[in-house]
Amino acid sequence: MERAESTTEEHATGRGERTLFDQAWSELDDALASGGPDAAAEVVRRRWFDLLAGPVPDRATALRRLPPGTVSERPLLTLLAGHTDPSAHPHRTGGLRRVGDSAALLGDPDRDLRRIDRAILLSDQAQVHLALGRAQSAVAAARGAATELEHLSADDRRNADTVSGLHAHVGTSLLYTGNSGEALAAFERGLAHAHPVASGSSLGNVVMLALLHARNGDSGEAREHIRTARAHTPQLRHDDAMLLSVAEAILALDDLDQDAAREHLADAAVDLRTTPHWMPYAVTAATLELVCGHPGRGLAHLDQTIGARGPEGRSAAVRAALATARAVLELALGHPESAEAVLERDAGEIEKRIGSARVQLFLGRHGAALQHLRPLANAVLSTRRRAEAVALEAAALLRFSNEDRVTSVVDHLGAIIERSGLLLPLALLPAADLARVTHALAALGYGETLALDRIIALVRGKGPDIPLTPRETAVLATLLQHPSHSAIAAQLNVSVNTVKSQLRSVYRKLGVSTRDEAIAIALDRHLLVERE
Repeated sequence: MERAESTTEEHATGRGERTLFDQAWSELDDALASGGPDAAAEVVRRRWFDLLAGPVPDRATALRRLPPGTVSERPLLTLLAGHTDPSAHPHRTGGLRRVGDSAALLGDPDRDLRRIDRAILLSDQAQVHLALGRAQSAVAAARGAATELEHLSADDRRNADTVSGLHAHVGTSLLYTGNSGEALAAFERGLAHAHPVASGSSLGNVVMLALLHARNGDSGEAREHIRTARAHTPQLRHDDAMLLSVAEAILALDDLDQDAAREHLADAAVDLRTTPHWMPYAVTAATLELVCGHPGRGLAHLDQTIGARGPEGRSAAVRAALATARAVLELALGHPESAEAVLERDAGEIEKRIGSARVQLFLGRHGAALQHLRPLANAVLSTRRRAEAVALEAAALLRFSNEDRVTSVVDHLGAIIERSGLLLPLALLPAADLARVTHALAALGYGETLALDRIIALVRGKGPDIPLTPRETAVLATLLQHPSHSAIAAQLNVSVNTVKSQLRSVYRKLGVSTRDEAIAIALDRHLLVERE
C-alpha cells in the first residue's frame, strides 16, 4: 500500500479544531483588551491546545495583534510566540529556539512560575526534544512535567482541558521513548482529570490508551476505548482521529484481516514528515505489507519514513521502537543475519530475546531458541510479547518432543490466543512450525474457536545451504536410531573417530551443536529422503 500523506490545510486542521482555534484567539484578544496580560495568561492556561490548533501562519497573524511588550511579560505568551514563527523549521531552528526560551524561563530565579505554567513549558520541551531525536532529554522533561501536574493547586486543576491534554502529551513523549508503563499511567491520570471526557484534549487520552492497549495485544481494553472515542468522533482532533484508525488497523492485523486493516489505514490521513505520531502508523503500515505478502515493500516504506524524520529517525529510542518490526521484515525476506544484527544493535532486552529466538527457530536451532526464551518465563510481559514467546516455545518443543510439557505449553498458547484474539504471533512462525503448532492446538480443541485453518505463515523456514555428503547423510540417519558414537560406528562398520569427524562436519553445516537439533533439522528439511 502507498504511504498515507497529506499536507493540505483541511487534513492538518479539522473544521472543529479550526472553530476552537478561532474562538480561543478571539477570547485571548478580548482578555487583552479588558484585563491585560494577566487575563491573557489565564486564557492561555485554559485554552492552550485550542490556541495551537490553527495553521502556523494564522497563529502568527493572530499573535501580531498583541502589544509587543505583552509577549515578553508572561512566560506562556513567550512560549506561544515561539510556536507561531512561520519562518522556523518545526523540527530544528524553531524547536531549538523554543527549548532555549523555555529553559531560560524555567531557570530564572526571579520568576515565580505557577506549576501549570511549568508543566506546559516542560511538556513542550519534551515534544521538541522528541522531534530532535533527544530521547533522554525528552524523558527528563516529560517526567518533570508529570511531577508538576501531580502537585497542581486547586485553581490550576480547574483548567481541566489543558491538564488532561498535558497528561496526554507527557504520556506520548514517554511512550515514544520506550517507557510504556509510565505512559499508561500518564494517560490514565489524564482521563481522570477529564471533565467531560468528550472534550478534545480529554479524548486524546482515550485514543492513546486505545493505541497502547492495541499495541500491547490487549484487544478488549483497546476496543472499549475505541468505542468511547468513536462515540465522540466530531470532537476528535486530527491526530487523535488518525491514531484511532491506526489502533483499529492493529486489531484488524491481529485478526489477519488485511482488507479491514487497509481500510482503517486509508482513513488515517497523515503527513509522516511532521506528525509526532508517525511511528505507530509506519509500523502498522509495514506490518500490513508483511501480512499482504510484501515484506520488501514494508521495509522500504519503513526506511523511507525514518529517513524523512531526520535526526529523530536516527535516534536510539526510535531504532529500539522499530527493531522488532525491522527484524521480522528482514526475516520474512530470508535475511536472518540482518535480523539478528538489528536486534543486537537496537532492541531492548525482552524484544531481543524474543526476536533472537525467532531467528534461531528460522535457522532450525530449536535448542538455541529455547535458551533465549528461558529467562522470560518469570518476566513481566505484555500480552503480545507473552503470546509471541509462548508460540515460539511451543514451536521449538514440538520439533523434538511429545512430552507433557509440550501439551501444557500448547494449551497455554491456546488460552492466550482465545482470550486475546492474537493470531499474528502464530503467523510469524516458520511455515513448518506453524503447521505443527496449529495441529497441536486443534488436538486440544482450539481449532474451531480460533479458526486456525485461515492462518498463513508469513515467514518461510530456511532450507539447507550446503548439501550433505552421502557418508554424512548415513551418519545422520544412523543418529536417529543410536545415540552413542560406538553404536553408530558398529552399524556403519567404521571407526568411532570417523563417526565423530563426520558428526562435527554435519553439525557445522547445519549450524547446530546438539544431537536433538541435528535430528530436528534433518526431519524438518527432509535431508534423509533419497534423491534421484
